[in-house]
Amino acid sequence: MEFKDLEISDALIIELNKHGIIKPTIVQEKTIPFILDGKDVLVQSETGSGKTLAFALPTIKFIKDTNKVQVMVITPTRELAKQVAEEYEKFAKHRGIKVAIVYGGVSMDKQFVDVKKSEVVVGTPGRLLDLLRRGMLNIEKTEYLVIDEADRLLDMGFIDDINDIMNYMKSRKQTMMFSATINGRIIRIKEKYLNNPVEIFLEKFLKQGVLNQFYYNVEQRDKLPLLIHIIRSLKPEDKALVFSSTKRGTQFVSDALKANNISADSMHGDMTQTAREHVLAKFVKGDLGVLVATDVAARGIHVDDITHVINYDLPNEAETFTHRIGRTARQGRKGVAIVLLTERDYPKMHKIKAEYGARLEKAEVPKFDFKIKLPKREEHHGGGGFNRGPRKAFRGPMHSRR
Repeated sequence: MEFKDLEISDALIIELNKHGIIKPTIVQEKTIPFILDGKDVLVQSETGSGKTLAFALPTIKFIKDTNKVQVMVITPTRELAKQVAEEYEKFAKHRGIKVAIVYGGVSMDKQFVDVKKSEVVVGTPGRLLDLLRRGMLNIEKTEYLVIDEADRLLDMGFIDDINDIMNYMKSRKQTMMFSATINGRIIRIKEKYLNNPVEIFLEKFLKQGVLNQFYYNVEQRDKLPLLIHIIRSLKPEDKALVFSSTKRGTQFVSDALKANNISADSMHGDMTQTAREHVLAKFVKGDLGVLVATDVAARGIHVDDITHVINYDLPNEAETFTHRIGRTARQGRKGVAIVLLTERDYPKMHKIKAEYGARLEKAEVPKFDFKIKLPKREEHHGGGGFNRGPRKAFRGPMHSRR
């Protein structure tokens, strides 16, 4: 199937062709016809599947020649808001459609000017609600609403903001909700705000055949040497995202990788927004091969060419695990998801397998014989079992420890 078969405009097809986009992704192929038909939709599909164009292309077609806000997209993070806005701008500029992006941490004044002359507004819930309450944003005649990464919005506690925003939308006639996972909270939102929606579940199908998942059974003391061995075996062009469960553990793992001459950095909640954006920019450009992050900090990571996701620590929830591995194998690319599994993580793994339906293959721990250096930091709390002390050599799992 090609885009010309989806009944989007010829002008949009020309713009897509300019960017080398000829065939729709699975989520676009399955979703666009229903949106064009005026149906509400609930779509299970992660970022990186092409879902942005799945709602952007049909809503661009719907927009009339007026500078009133006709489409509003709610996103959980400023980073995702920027990416969504960029896609709208790229494919709507041929019609002169203006796109405003709004999020917290910056002045409202310019955002007020932007939304007054825009047909599309993309933003985070808190700032959207601020603008609405101050009378700086009018969505009474906005007909099309997109709730993007709905599960993340709920995880971040935005349900009340979303409910309040809905009260301002007097003319809403079509709602599109996208989520990487479907749970009870998502179902309740669906029942409250979506009108007889078409439900499209694609996440597992999209990953089939392109995501290689496996785990290593490893002793706690051997996790860091094994992680370093895995990363050293990657290709220079690979990008690895490593998850640690704590801010302190994230920083330690990052420091340990750097101490062993690996191009790595960390993202966690103790860093400023500017610092996180700087690290992420290096990772996107390829100046950084490995990024170590907490789940909270990773919400702002929207990078399509991550080749490896490594669970240094397992999360408590299967839903979080789904989001983690959804960072790789995007847009039809192949990806690898690895778990470093210690005995204390067995209950978590059983829960993840049961709820996520994960088919993780057990891999043999490779034989390796090298020393690693530890950073000059305090003890590691994220899962490494190292005590406070100066930097020293540490042998891998093939050495005895007497």
